[in-house]
Amino acid sequence: MHIKGKISYSSPSNIALVKYWGKEPGDQIPMNPSLSMTLKECKSFTTVEYEVKTDTEPSIEVVFEGKRSIDIEAKLQRWFTKISYFFSWLNYATLKVESHNNFPHSAGIASSASGMSTMAMCLYGIDKHIKKHNENDINLLSNISRLGSGSASRSVLGPYALWGRFDGFENSTNDHAVVYPHVHETFLQLHDTIIVIDKKPKKISSRDGHSLMEGNPYRQARIFQSNKNLEILLQAFKEGNWEKFQHVTESEALSLHALMMSSEGGMLLLKGGTVEWIHYIRNKREERGIPMAFTMDAGANIHLLYPAASHEKVMGILEESPVPSIEFIQDRTGKGPEKMIDEYEEI
Repeated sequence: MHIKGKISYSSPSNIALVKYWGKEPGDQIPMNPSLSMTLKECKSFTTVEYEVKTDTEPSIEVVFEGKRSIDIEAKLQRWFTKISYFFSWLNYATLKVESHNNFPHSAGIASSASGMSTMAMCLYGIDKHIKKHNENDINLLSNISRLGSGSASRSVLGPYALWGRFDGFENSTNDHAVVYPHVHETFLQLHDTIIVIDKKPKKISSRDGHSLMEGNPYRQARIFQSNKNLEILLQAFKEGNWEKFQHVTESEALSLHALMMSSEGGMLLLKGGTVEWIHYIRNKREERGIPMAFTMDAGANIHLLYPAASHEKVMGILEESPVPSIEFIQDRTGKGPEKMIDEYEEI
């Protein structure tokens, strides 16, 4: 067998409403179920030039945002070991990867979710050509993405993805994410204005943060809390209840950071500006009665979620704020990855 080509995908980040934080023994098994909103504009773009030739030694070269990254190459090689069960041709593939984001990476906007899901899409596309099939096995795609980055399992789906076994939804599983379909029209199209407070990469990675949950004194309470919050959130989705949505979204964001701070060594990712913005948002929400809810990933930046009809009013509130920020990134509910290039030839 000898095949070569070029394939390119974009894949979005996602923002977890019920957070994934902590792992069980095994390979990327979540400690608790999570549910996220797939974004539309914050994306990773990945192009893979490949040559697959029997009896060839495998190799990979990664250029990330214009610079070769040995760290990402090592990460992908570890991932390939896990997924070679599905894609045995990786054992004799030459891959040249070029990738970039259109938003700050490693700053708490889930760049690993978008980055690893784009790679999964590209590899699955190559697999189609090698094995000559036209299947679109979204469960397999999500599973492969999960093995690279847990949150990436949700980025291949949209608009809302649930990952992790949850008794309240029979299709849920730890192996891959699934689309949660019972969503009221209130939540079908939300805006997400990301208040960028700190663009610098985090000093502690999310991967290291997950490991700190192993000795966290609140581990069992967190498992109970996340399941209860997910139950309330799914009720909110069915009913179109903004108050329940807001309660869970903000509770989950603050609980995530409380868990970090209560971990060994005190993992502190919040900045002073983060806290100032939270106070400002809550005050203005109470004063003007506009539906908006904040959340955060493992970083200092804030995602502000609100109905599309409120966009102009919300932006007026943000732009008149005395609290500084670097910029506002405008995003909204999305559907998942998109293919951009797919060229190949058999030799």
